[in-house]
Amino acid sequence: MDKKELLSRFKQFCKGLKPIDRIAILHHSDADGFCSALITAKAIERLTGKKPVVVQHYEYGNRRLAEKAASLMKGKKANVLILVDLGIDTEKKGLLSKCKFEKCLVIDHHRMAKDLNSKRVLFLKAEFFAKRDPSAYVASKFAFDLFNTVTDVNELDWLACLGIMGDMNLGNWKGFVRQTVKRRKIPLSSLCKLLDLIASVEVLADSKMHQLFWVFYKAGKPAIILKSPFKKYLKAFKKEKDSLVESCRKSEECFPELELCFFSMRKGHENIKSYVINEISESFPNKTIVLLHCIGGKRVKFSARRQDFKVKVNELLVEAVKGIPNSSAGGHVPAAAGSLPKRFVSRFKRKVVEILKKKYGK
Repeated sequence: MDKKELLSRFKQFCKGLKPIDRIAILHHSDADGFCSALITAKAIERLTGKKPVVVQHYEYGNRRLAEKAASLMKGKKANVLILVDLGIDTEKKGLLSKCKFEKCLVIDHHRMAKDLNSKRVLFLKAEFFAKRDPSAYVASKFAFDLFNTVTDVNELDWLACLGIMGDMNLGNWKGFVRQTVKRRKIPLSSLCKLLDLIASVEVLADSKMHQLFWVFYKAGKPAIILKSPFKKYLKAFKKEKDSLVESCRKSEECFPELELCFFSMRKGHENIKSYVINEISESFPNKTIVLLHCIGGKRVKFSARRQDFKVKVNELLVEAVKGIPNSSAGGHVPAAAGSLPKRFVSRFKRKVVEILKKKYGK
């Protein structure tokens, strides 16, 4: 489908929403997904006069969260499902197979693996609408632009900025962020604190993400949100993140000729890995950073970053796990992740090195 046809279907979808519809929004748990859901929920209320009956965060492959989302939808009798910042086209038995709905809207900026458009599903990928790399057209900005075609959500531009910054895409949207900060009179430092607030709750109290959502939803202004009881998590989050970054640096294994560094993390909360590698990556913007999160069990999670886009880390990780049973990988050009059985860690690292040797001719 071309851009015009998809935009027309989106407008028809929005126009077709009625006050009697019971809408559920499922979103990725990071800042971009969180802010995409906020923009979507605000737009939905303006279009129908009612708030969504379900707002739930979701992490890829998390069976517990998938079952919780399906249960919430059933309990609340939701008939319309909206997914934001979730690459469900990569899941074999994902949310669409678990959740019952009459119609579904997907707004996502992960590179498409499979076109899920059908009579019941409107599947909108950023790559259908912009020439720039999909990872750069973050879901919150994508949702902001889409809903602005059917209702005025301009005052939510600061939420789009949060998503942009959370997905480390400030370099691609400097003008938009600069104009928003100036227009809303919101210090950039306040946006950074809000990002830390979202991260701290995601990591330390993920069961309270929905409560934080409604704090954001009702407050409207950053200053009010930063005074909420959730601020108590900020200090503990910073302490744990800083400690993990320091310990990870001691595990550094570098290949200077390949502009590659491996790091290992052997403790910490499950969701903190992304924030640790983001901070490490800021110190090495021109290197490929791979962080292995080895905490008990038989599986290892990993993340990769490359801020100068010189290496497409999503393609690197996908290639590196080929042939490894029960493994997965994917994401964006500058940021990607995955997991594999612990016994294949050495093989995975060797493969990463081999792939980069071919790229650099070493």
